[in-house]
Amino acid sequence: MSTRTFTVFKQNHLGEPVFYWKGELIAETPTSRLISARFSGADAVPVDKVTFRKDDLMLERYYTDRWYNLFEVHQGSSDQVKCWYLNLSYPAQFSAESIIWQDLALDLVVYPNGEYRLLDEDEFNALPLDVEVRGHCLETVQDILSAPGLIKPGLVFKPGRSE
Repeated sequence: MSTRTFTVFKQNHLGEPVFYWKGELIAETPTSRLISARFSGADAVPVDKVTFRKDDLMLERYYTDRWYNLFEVHQGSSDQVKCWYLNLSYPAQFSAESIIWQDLALDLVVYPNGEYRLLDEDEFNALPLDVEVRGHCLETVQDILSAPGLIKPGLVFKPGRSE
């Protein structure tokens, strides 16, 4: 069986292109896709307490019914998880060849020891978002933070429902 490759398109809150990358499908349901991709940004990008490095393994889960996507960031190709990185976003859009998501600036990083940090709050607060959209994002963060132990290696992350 051949591997299905998707192009992931990141857009800003207005739907304007930011950048794109390729990933291979690992699993999918009617409302989610899990892909494997490699970090393809700059050689080293510091993010809070970790550094994303070129070719780090990124297991990325996108949802059409949730206000976030989730990246499990690995040290290179190893099984060692650096962090889980959640992008607050509009629900993703799927096509036969692509995944499109609109970033809403607010991010949550969770470390293997259970520590977490909310990132880019100033940028999120500056976006001209509807009250309803802002509320969805903040409610999502609260739902995630109020359910400890939901993030584990292998993308076992199931707030409020099972896969």
